[in-house]
Parts: sequence; structure tokens; C-alpha cells
Amino acid sequence: MMKFAKILSLSMATICCQHVLADELEDQSLELKLNTRYFSDNGQAHASTLNPNPKTTQYQQSALGAELNYKSAYYDDLIGLDASLYGVVKLADSGTPTVQLLDVRPNGKLDTGFASVGVLAIKAKLGEGNELRIGRQKVDTMLIKSTFNRAVPDTFSGVSLRYQLQQNWNAYAGYYNKWQPRTADKFTSFVTDNNQKINYVALVGMKYKYDRWGLNAEYLNSAHYLKKYGLIADYSLPLSTSRVDFRSGAMFSRNAGDLFKCGAEADLDCIKGQSIENRGQGYFVEATWKKNNWELGAALTKIYGFWIEDNYSTRSARDQILIQDNGTNPFPTSTVIGPDFTNRDELAWMARIRYNWKDYIQGLSTEFKYITGSGAHQSNIQSDVTGKEHFTEFTLAYKIPYLRHLDFRYSYLTYHSRFDRDNLSQKINGMLKSSWHQHRVALTYTYKF
Repeated sequence: MMKFAKILSLSMATICCQHVLADELEDQSLELKLNTRYFSDNGQAHASTLNPNPKTTQYQQSALGAELNYKSAYYDDLIGLDASLYGVVKLADSGTPTVQLLDVRPNGKLDTGFASVGVLAIKAKLGEGNELRIGRQKVDTMLIKSTFNRAVPDTFSGVSLRYQLQQNWNAYAGYYNKWQPRTADKFTSFVTDNNQKINYVALVGMKYKYDRWGLNAEYLNSAHYLKKYGLIADYSLPLSTSRVDFRSGAMFSRNAGDLFKCGAEADLDCIKGQSIENRGQGYFVEATWKKNNWELGAALTKIYGFWIEDNYSTRSARDQILIQDNGTNPFPTSTVIGPDFTNRDELAWMARIRYNWKDYIQGLSTEFKYITGSGAHQSNIQSDVTGKEHFTEFTLAYKIPYLRHLDFRYSYLTYHSRFDRDNLSQKINGMLKSSWHQHRVALTYTYKF
């Protein structure tokens, strides 16, 4: 806590210095967020030759995360500074320690908390609609992004650029060589799952928007390990009393150097020492119908080869514990608890329904989602093992009207998978869990000064 207080005092001093320029900085903001998170998990692995009678793994974790987010306006319409302080404190835990809200220490126990400067970036305005950022920052693109469903977000260290080519055309690029996971206090290098260093992750993309049409193309290079590229098109069709939004996309992943080998990605099926390659591709279509308080969605995804979700992993700088990329999955058939539904030859479809109860209870909404996948095979091994999986999610969200800064969210998640042949020696690595049940509670308080 002394460490957190020291960081807080130094950052507040920086913020106070910025207020000296109040006449120059009209749009600066200071925001406090308190994120209370609770996870309760119950999982069962498939039986295997090494583990013929797997035990159920259970854990419960809760933590309080704090963010102090400062954004300056542009001084002299040219340069500014963004900064965020992060602090996480464990509230309670039981069962099998798992890297979810905090790291697992070498002694096998969950960490008690941490504090860090998660964002510290200089931003330069390069004309209207153009911006250069240098330093620690959040990222949100098609193939790499920060996530906000834990106690604090994860952030990246590097350089990013946003540039408006024409009125309807925008280009962007990023180069990152460090990552701070949402469970740790240090920025560390990117690595593969077998601890080989990835020097950088870079991307370049373009967006086009005209009337009801939208287009997003992106290319990502995880140095000497993996390349990805994708294209997503969307169209919004207004009807007399409703609207239908259409999305369609194509995604590709390719091995990109000598770091790509058996063991570099945990979900790959391969034999140690085997020379492997990746030629994954996936295609999806999605439609969402919206009318009044109702929202109905459906999507279909087809995978050829094996599309890899994770761009990198990292090792905790303090404990050398492997922390896998939380994943950036642009497919509408993705889940939030681990399974990607992107195994070789897999066909997945999704259906969901959302209702806003504002006519009865202001601020309340519920959503139910169902995803199923079939026809999955091992990625780099020829076998007759075929897998099926399905996932359900029920979410209740409540923006409390009489406490306007407080948001509550509860989710119940379930997952099941099975194989058509009971073979203990051959499993699909992307389906190692036979069942998964999880409760998630998120309580977020936001106050803008």
C-alpha cells in the first residue's frame, strides 16, 4: 500500500502541474473508477492417458481495482499527456489459485495486490483528426485490444498513430514491445507459450465509413512468430419501425518465423519436435435486428485450418509465471471464458436475444447467448477424432438510476465439449475442458471530477 500511495502522490503532483495550464487546456478530464470483481468457477477436464480420472477444479476470487484516469487537452493545440494509475487489492479467494484477477505466486498462492502506472503517454496532434501517441497506452483494434472485464485493463507500451486520409478514410498503425497484463504490476516482454521472446507486435489498418456502409482491414505481425490479417464489412439497413445490422468478415493467420514451433501455442495439436505450420482462415456472417427494447442476433462462422487467437504471452517479471494473452477474437462466435470455437474444420453458429426493461425498471437489461460448434479436428495431427462444443451465457446488467455512477453486471457462463471417440491418448487441445461453469459479478463505480 505504501507503493501505491507513493505512485498516487507523484501522479497527483503531475496532475496539479497540468492545472497550471488551465487557460490553455479546456477539455482535460480526471476520472476515478472502482471495479469490484467476483469470479466463481467450476471446471472439469477430459480424461486422458496421463490423467484418466481428472478431478473437478474449483476456485472463487474477488478483488477491488482502482483506476485514476487523467486526460489532458492539447496544449497550444499540439501536445498533451494521458496517465492512469492502477491499484488492485485481493478481497478473498479459495480453491485452486488461477490467474484471473491477480497473479499466482511461486508458492502457489494468489497475489495480495499491486499498484502501477498503467498509462503514461505523450500525445501529439498532427492536424485535425490525426494523433501520435508514445508510451504506455490502451489499444482497441480488430486484432489486438485492451480488455475491461477484470479489476483493471491491460495496457501496451509503444507507439501508435491515427491519421485521417480523407473525410471517410482513416488509417492507423501501432508498434508495441511491452505488455502489462491485467493481473500484474510490470510491463514485460512478449513471449510464446514455451518462453521464446517475441521482439514486438506491430499492426497497420484502415477504416472506411460512408452512409450506412463500413469497412475495416488490418494486418498484424507478431515478430518471427505469427502474422494475421482480416477484413470486416458492415451495413445498416433501416426498416419502417426497426433496423437490421449486417456484418461479414474474413480472418487469416500464418506462421511467420522460427519461433512458431510445437509448444509455442498451447492450443496447437502437435508432437514435440515436429515441424509445423499454420494456414488458418475463418469466415463469418452476422445479422442483428433491433426494434424498440428488443435486439436479436445470429451469426455463422466456418474455420479452415486452425485460426490462432493468441498473438503472444508473457512471463511475470516478478515470478516468471506464464500469462497467456487474454485473446483478441473478432468472430461473433467467440466466448469470454477460454474456448475460441476456431479449431480446424469447425463450423460454429450463435444466437442471442437482448431485452431492455426500461419500460418497467429503468436501467435494467438482460441477454441470453448460445454458441455451438461441430466438426472440429486436431490442428497438426491427422486423426479421426472429431469434437463438438457448446456455450451459453446469461447476463443481467443494471445501471442503477438512483446511484447514477454505479453499474452492476452479473453473468452465468456454461461450456461443454465432447468427442465422438473415447480415446484417452488423443484429444483436441482447443477442447481440453469437458465442462465449465462460471459466475461473474462486476460492480463498477465511475466518478468524473
